[in-house]
Amino acid sequence: MLPSLIAFSKDTGFDDSCYLQAKDAAWAALQNGVVEQALNQACIRIRSAPDTEKFSHELTSYALNAALAMSDIVEFTLDGSANHIAYVSTLARDSVYLYLGSLKQSVVSSPEEESRIGGHPLMQQEQRREEEDSRFLSGLPDQFDKDAISTLRVRASTQAPLLHLAR
Repeated sequence: MLPSLIAFSKDTGFDDSCYLQAKDAAWAALQNGVVEQALNQACIRIRSAPDTEKFSHELTSYALNAALAMSDIVEFTLDGSANHIAYVSTLARDSVYLYLGSLKQSVVSSPEEESRIGGHPLMQQEQRREEEDSRFLSGLPDQFDKDAISTLRVRASTQAPLLHLAR
């Protein structure tokens, strides 16, 4: 989801540095077992997510979802609650839904529209990805060791972007 935030930032001048720093700090915190000062500082600054009232850019909502996802990843790093990761999945699904809804300029949502979006190959792909991610994460130990973190990093680095919106 971060590519959308990065593209949005490049186009609008929005400062995404706290999200990128938070990503690095979260990995370091998982790896070292120590919450760094950088992560705490990122938590304070991360609350300034892209505002859909301020920006009319086509990627604003996607950037907002990416920012909220990063915020929940940081929260997971701090408290270990799996609810944060579940919420990240919801944000990913919402981004796909938003994208698919934008393909047809329908102002009103209908059961037919819901069915069309739910059955779209991209939404089906996202649901499969979420299921695979859930199985993968369930197989990790409760306490992350170096091997688990290495496995997470490899998986994260090889995942394709959620949507190919970023230019």
